[in-house]
Amino acid sequence: MVGRMGPKVIASVGKQILEEANTIREDLHRHPELAFQERRTAGMIAKYLHALGFEMVSERVAGTGVVGLLRGERPGPTVALRAELDALPIREKTGLPYASTCEGEMHACGHDGHMAILLATARVLAGMREIICGMVKFIFQPGEERGGGAGKMLEAGVLSNPQVGAIFALHARPQIQAGEIELDLVPAAASNPFEIRIIGKGCHAAYPHMGIDPIPIGSLIVNSLQQIVSRQVAPYQRAVVTVGAFHAGSRGNIISEEAVLRGTIRTRDPAVQKKIVDSVGRIAREIAGAFGAKVDVRFESGTPRVANTPRLMDLVRQVGVEVLGADNVRDADEVTMGAEDFGCYLEEQGGVPGCLFRLGVETDESVHSAKFDFGRQALESGILMMSNLAIRYLAGR
Repeated sequence: MVGRMGPKVIASVGKQILEEANTIREDLHRHPELAFQERRTAGMIAKYLHALGFEMVSERVAGTGVVGLLRGERPGPTVALRAELDALPIREKTGLPYASTCEGEMHACGHDGHMAILLATARVLAGMREIICGMVKFIFQPGEERGGGAGKMLEAGVLSNPQVGAIFALHARPQIQAGEIELDLVPAAASNPFEIRIIGKGCHAAYPHMGIDPIPIGSLIVNSLQQIVSRQVAPYQRAVVTVGAFHAGSRGNIISEEAVLRGTIRTRDPAVQKKIVDSVGRIAREIAGAFGAKVDVRFESGTPRVANTPRLMDLVRQVGVEVLGADNVRDADEVTMGAEDFGCYLEEQGGVPGCLFRLGVETDESVHSAKFDFGRQALESGILMMSNLAIRYLAGR
């Protein structure tokens, strides 16, 4: 089924497993499901793990999550491997024979590939129980795209019973080639969605002096928020403040009573995150107050940054060099401000040591694009990485 390169190292994945993994990926791509609605997906995963003879398969975890536990024949710690279940509300435009059959829903972030890799990893490791020193916990998490899935899985106790010692995950990265991995101590930024509701005073557009117009007030707030990063954050620190929605009014001859702004804050440092959150609230309140309007500023909890554990990132690098080759292990040369809720599982948030690495895929299309497809070329490198990481971590090397 697999070949070995030295002790406890899986060097290749059998053709049958790769073909099965690709069949699974195409099936998942054809049947995407949105966050916390992944019932078909979860059912298929649970059935597959049961067929492999897993000691425990828990379903409906945090709604639609699945957790499988594989026990090795030797005693040892527990390592967790995680993949995401959910798709995005995007109308697919790939034209692939296995394109989404669900109108307006699509696996545009690679979660179909992540799941296929983790299921194939489960099959590989299930056939190698005799060399596994401990247990491998397979976590299939719902709702990553909405940012709440990891927190709900934690509330359900996925890092305990048995207690997880470390957790690993991968994510598709179209900016690098299939067969390559990319490492970064902070591979994903923190995300804080916000809403600013400006309450003015409505009136007839012919008599603006009789009202308080929230639209120019909102415009001033939007323009002022753009100066937070350029003037309040050090040039060597990375941050983004984006207002992505501005809603007000319904008729050209009516000054509306309210305007609503919605946006996101992205940061890579907790101190910068706090500073920007404080600044957004202060700017909105003071500008609105200066024009006699009221304002309601609300921040969602969002997702924390992903802060990899250095020693586990070193392990990922070591395994990558051994199974993919040194030329295929890259350090990130581009800072990303994308978010990922994997950080909820990690030490910085009170969780466990862990590492998320990026996996090259065959497409040049960006994630969240209507033309994105994970493809089949990255499957073997992903399976090799996840399988070897589990074995090497449990072996203590």
